[in-house]
Parts: sequence; C-alpha cells; structure tokens
Amino acid sequence: MRVTTITRGLLALALVGGATEARPQSFIGAGPAERFSVPPAGDALRRGGEPMRGRGPAAAVAPTPAPAVREGALATIGPARRLPATTGGFRLEGEEDVLRFPVYVTEAQSRGRPRLRVSYLSAISVAPETSELVASVNGVVVGRTRIQAPGAVKVVEFELPEGSLKLGYNAIDLAASQRHRVDCSLNATYELWTQIDPSRSGLVVAPVAAAGIELKDLAALEPDDGGALPVRVVINDKPSLPRLERMFHAIEAIGLVGRIARPVVEFGSVMTGRSGINLIVGTAAELRGTPDIEAVGPITGPKLAMLPPREDRAPALVVSGTSYDEIESAIATLARGTEPYGTPRGLKAAALLRGAPLESGDRIALHALGVATREFSGRLLTTRFDVQLPPDFLPADYGKMLLNLSGAYASGLASEARILVDLNGRNAASVPLPQTRGEVFENTTIPLPLGLWRPGLNRVEISAQVPTPGDATCAASTSESKRERFLFLDRTTLSVPNLARAARIPDLAATTSGGAPFLEDGKRPRLVLPVLDRDTVAAGAMIAARLASAAGRVIDFELATEAQSGTGPTLMVAPVRAVAPATLTGLGLDPEQIRRIWEARAETARPAGQSGSVPAPTLDRLRRNVPARCSLPDLSFRVAGPVPPRGAGPDAPAGGRTGRASASDGDLVTKWDETLRARHPLVEAADGLVERASATVRGLLGETRTWIDADASERASAVPPRASLILAQALSSGGIGVDDTTTLITAPNPLLLKASVACLIDPGVWSRIGGRFAFLDAADGRLDTVEPDTVRIVETRPPSLWNLRLVVAGWLSMNPAVYAALALALALCLGLTTALMVRNVGRRNA
Repeated sequence: MRVTTITRGLLALALVGGATEARPQSFIGAGPAERFSVPPAGDALRRGGEPMRGRGPAAAVAPTPAPAVREGALATIGPARRLPATTGGFRLEGEEDVLRFPVYVTEAQSRGRPRLRVSYLSAISVAPETSELVASVNGVVVGRTRIQAPGAVKVVEFELPEGSLKLGYNAIDLAASQRHRVDCSLNATYELWTQIDPSRSGLVVAPVAAAGIELKDLAALEPDDGGALPVRVVINDKPSLPRLERMFHAIEAIGLVGRIARPVVEFGSVMTGRSGINLIVGTAAELRGTPDIEAVGPITGPKLAMLPPREDRAPALVVSGTSYDEIESAIATLARGTEPYGTPRGLKAAALLRGAPLESGDRIALHALGVATREFSGRLLTTRFDVQLPPDFLPADYGKMLLNLSGAYASGLASEARILVDLNGRNAASVPLPQTRGEVFENTTIPLPLGLWRPGLNRVEISAQVPTPGDATCAASTSESKRERFLFLDRTTLSVPNLARAARIPDLAATTSGGAPFLEDGKRPRLVLPVLDRDTVAAGAMIAARLASAAGRVIDFELATEAQSGTGPTLMVAPVRAVAPATLTGLGLDPEQIRRIWEARAETARPAGQSGSVPAPTLDRLRRNVPARCSLPDLSFRVAGPVPPRGAGPDAPAGGRTGRASASDGDLVTKWDETLRARHPLVEAADGLVERASATVRGLLGETRTWIDADASERASAVPPRASLILAQALSSGGIGVDDTTTLITAPNPLLLKASVACLIDPGVWSRIGGRFAFLDAADGRLDTVEPDTVRIVETRPPSLWNLRLVVAGWLSMNPAVYAALALALALCLGLTTALMVRNVGRRNA
C-alpha cells in the first residue's frame, strides 16, 4: 500500500515568521491557514485483518511517520474518478455509520492495481485513538485508518488487490466507528461526524480518455468535484423549439442510462477536461459544419455515436438523424440502454440509489435494502435505509406500516434505553427496552402511521439508544466499555398495508419523486420557457432530467414560450420578471412582496467566470455539510427589508421548516387582538364544521371523483427574504384534475435561476421538497416548505370499491371535523331509529 502525505505549507511558515498584516489563506484560498496532511503511514496502510494501533499487542509497534512535503506537492496528486452524489450525502454521523457508493468502471479501468483515495475532515470531538475509518470494495476491506482530522482535510490512499474491481457497477463502502474524546453521555454522540470531501475522493484509475468509452459505458462518465455530471449541449446558434425538445429528451435519456441523479446542464461551446460529456443533437443538415462530425460517418437514419475524448475535448455523444422523428427514435434506443452489469453488491447499490420500490401488500426484509446485521458496543446505533412509495400514494392515517424488529439488548441498561423510529426527519415511534436483565426479541411489531410517509422517496431511521448508568460519569471500565450492548438483525422486515391510490393537488413531493402529474395518460405535458436565454433553458433542462430520473422514463415535454389553459399539466421555469403577476397570484404568491425582496437581485449582471463553476470546498462548507453545488455567485446586491438571523424569531420552528416570514409589529398586534376577542371554542368548532361541510358538498357536486376543492382564496404565502428560488404548485383557474396542474420554478434572474436549480437537484435537497410551496436558499441548501391549507384529491386509477374505501378513509382522517360530524349524525340516526323501533314493543304502563 502507498500513502500520500501533505503537511503544513510554506504559507503557514510565513505566518509564523511574522507576516501579521497579510490575511492568512488556507489551501482552499480562504480563512485561517490550516494544515492539509495525512495520518502516519503505519496507520493508514494496515491490512484489513490487522488490529488498530493502540489496541492490544500491536500497540507496542510505533508507526512510521511519513516525511513532510511542501504544500505545492498537492499538485502532484493525480485526479481520481470521483464518487457520485447520493441521497446519503458525504457525511458519516454518530458512533457508527456507513456510506455506500455505486461506481461504474470500464473494462480497461478494472485492470491493474487501482487505488482508493479518501479525503476527509472530522469533528474535533472525535477521539482518534478509539475511532476508525474503514474502506471496503465489493464487501472486501481494503484499508483502515484512525480518524484524526479535526483542523485540516486529510487524504489517505489504499491500494486495491488486483481484480477487486469488475466491469460495471462496484460498491464502495466507507464505514466510521467514532467515539467521543471526553463525554460518554448519549447527547455527546450527536457531536460526532466525519465529512468526506467529494472533490478529492474516489478511485484512482485510468481516465476515460485513456481507457476508451462506448455507448454501453455511459455510466462510467466521471462526475465533477461535487459528484454531479456536467452535460455541455454544444450549440453554434439559437436552436428552434423542436430541436430544443430533442435536446431535452436526450439529456433525460443520458440521466436514465447512467443512473445520474445530478446532471448539471450548460449550453455553449465544446467542453474540455476529464469530467462530463458533450452532447450534440440535431439533424444531419443542422450539424453540418460541427467540428469532428465527420467521424460519426454518414447520417442516413437514426444515429447514436460516441466521439472519443481528447486533450482538448471531453467525450461527446452525437444524437442525429435525417429528421426529428429519426432523432426521437435514436433517443428511444438510447433510453432503453442495456442490461446493467457489475458485481452483485455493485448492482444492488445502483438499484437502491432511488430507494427500494414498495407496493400494497409488500413485505421486505431489511437485508434486501442494504442493511446488515450489527453488534454494537456504543450508546446510539442508527440504521438508515430508503424506500420508494408510488407517486400517487395518498398519505393519511387510514392504516399503518408494520416494522417487525428482530435483535437483542444487553442487561444493565439505563431506564431511558429505547428504540426510536424516524420517518423523513419526524419521530414515528418510541419503544422502551424495559428488561433490566436484557432480552432477545423476534418480530417485535412497531406500527408506523401512513400519514407520516410521503409519495416517492422516504428515509427511515431506526435508532437504538442504549446508555448505561456509568455513561453519565464515564465510570465504565475498559472491558465494560467494549461490551456489546445491542444486536440488530437484518431479518427485520417492513410490511406494507393496502395503500390508497389518488393524487393530492397540490403536492410537490409527488411531482419530484415520481414525475406526477406529467406522466398521466391524456394531454401532453407542457414545459414553458418564457425566456430562451442559455441560463433559463439550462435550468429547464436540469429540471426535466431530474424529473425523468425520478419517474424512471423519458418525459415527453412539449416546449413552449407561453402557458395556455387546457393544454395539459404545465411546468414553468422562468426568471420572475417573465412570470405574469396573475400567474403568481393564481399560485398563491404575492407579486408585490416578491418584487420587494427580489428587486435588487433582479438587477444584477452576470459576473465574469462564474457560470457553471463548482465552489471551492472550504473547511467551513465541509464542517456545515453544505452540498457542493449550493453556492450563489458573488453578486453585490442588497436584500430588501430586514433579514433576521437563521432560526431567530418566534415563527422559526425546529427543524428548519417554516411556512411564513417573520411577523411584523402590526401582525403581532392583530394576532393578540384576535386572540383576546376569540369566541368560545365550541362556536369556532361549529363554524369549522359548517365550512368543511359546504366545501365537501361543492366538491362532490362539481366533480364525482373529487373529494375536496382546493380553496382558491387561500392566503398568499410570504416568501422568506433569503430565498433564491421558489417552487409553487396549484390547479389552474377552473381546473378539476391533474391535467390542469401548474407548477412554477422561478428566481430573481436567469443566472440565479440556473445556480439555484443546480443546488435544488442535489439528492439531499431534492428529497426534501414537498407541500404547496418550497423556498430554497441556494447559498447553503436550506429548504423551507409550506403545506397547503386545503387539497384536492383525485383518483388516478379506474374506479374500484376497494380503492374508493381507502380514499374515503384517508380523506376523513385529513378532515377530523367532518368525521366527528358524520359520527354524531350517525349516532343521532341510530338513537332515533332505536326509539321508533321500541316505541311499540312491549306493554305500555297504565
């Protein structure tokens, strides 16, 4: 094995020498100068079977320190095939955690002796003598190292055994076992983290340029520093709308074939470099004069061809034909792809990128979701997995999923020991571990209400809190601290009840998780781009590709420059100045408030050299776990109105989710006045029942398959001042079904629109979208969502009594006042009929 070590640079020496007036710079160009180094060679290169230094007999062997090198030696580190972005992100949290990445390599890249490079930063509370980072490839441990990088990014490299990589998908696992330096309490476990730097981590293999690439190897295209795949659509002039449609469809197909969650799209000249792909789309006549187009041969029909990479050009994919119909045929061939191949673990990791799909009545063991059996000696064990529910799943409290847990816990645990289950960041269940002598349990059933799930991707976290009384003072002996406290068995299962299948409108979660309503049979979906500049069109292409990836198929969007009612479900991507005020008002937004907070930003011009760049991975961004592409251009604008600090103010709820901006003094006075003049709760409840009942009658009379009308008079939602992107969804005026849905994505100007969408499509951000409104601050990936006051429920399946029963039950669970009124009415009817029936039964007393 070999280790590359980078220690303190010349700049730090200059600071020590007395250069006090100059602002210190780190290796990443900002902030205080900090070391950039690697652990000692003896630690980083231990074989999988060797014990960790400092434990047992091996502690007597002193590690051999690597020689220091200058900071300039950073340039000698060759590039790596970077790890792709996944919903799990790049952070290892808690006492034990695992990240899994499916990485595709070509036949040529799998040969020789490749290396795995890991670049990481850790919390200062992580104890290096008892904390370890383990790297595995396809289930085989290839190296271990102590976690000791609290003040500097460290890089380690592990040589892989020959033949460990196979053609196709390979699974790369990074597992962390972390313990706190000084605190043994349960709360201290939340301070432990190790952040992987995606810009310098990955497989050191031959580049695609040297290895060669074919159409079947599109998944081998290398991501950029943030794990996203750059796609440069090569254009020499302004393309027509029909040609743009084919470009969009080709981008969607590339994302599907390569299982690429984050295609970052640009339009322009040929792209150079190691990462990404150039895309050339057009008829033979339109491509005449394109450089190197002669290399694909004569174009007499549908044409798909790869141009090999060169020093002055990244790989290029040519999609062509003699007509647009032939181009569509070539795109359909591209989207079908070939059967995926790779190692069993690699194929499983690739299949689970979007979560395991679940349907009504399914029962799945957690080992099928990538969860392994684990014995645990710490205080907090967390197991995470993702599942995918249908996009037309109706989340409501008409049933429960059942988690049948299998495992064991040791004796002597503290009274607060328990198992917690969280769904999408919200607590769903808490089960105590009451037996002081310990217990082995099998199929312990934990019900999880369906109302806490959401259409599409759901993240489930099972946490075992197993503290002991001695943890409060760190009084446990060494042998006691190593005693196993909890056993989690991978034969734990998740059972799915019958699910109600109906569309909720509005519901951004259903749109981003499964492409609804753009997949419904009927009218062709419409993608409206009122402004056809490169930034706006690139933003629209990224959204289309991300939706296609979620839906699992190419979405046949019809491109247009203006919205038209009655033309089918509409997606509008535009800077806010190109959106009519009536459209904003119809979606429940306040045009005047948006103008006030975005007026200054809308006036900014494009700064030179900032389009499409990935921000430098500063230590601050790594510590805060900011997605790599979430960074706005450095524009000199002012935010209109006072901007409160993050989390400040009475309206800022826990968890970073908010639906309204901070209230003004006038709003607070009005609120208190209304509170003091409030009527009796029973009167308020009666008014609510009448209002709900009237809305129900209107909905049932207006559309037989509609359960409740969306109230067009909902209050306009206030946009947070820091928001750089708005997502909104509503029914068009007079609309009654999914074909009349309008979804808007807007930003202050085209440049910020493109930069914000590049942040939005990050898997960790995209999976949190939901509700009627979503407001994104692309500077750090913060996302605020607002749930609708009322929704319209429309069946998406042919009418059936079984599904109708579930939909009715779900609707009643979302409208408890109506349920209570119906129950009261039925009780009164029962009482009256009983009285009438018994009136003439028996003898009447004289």
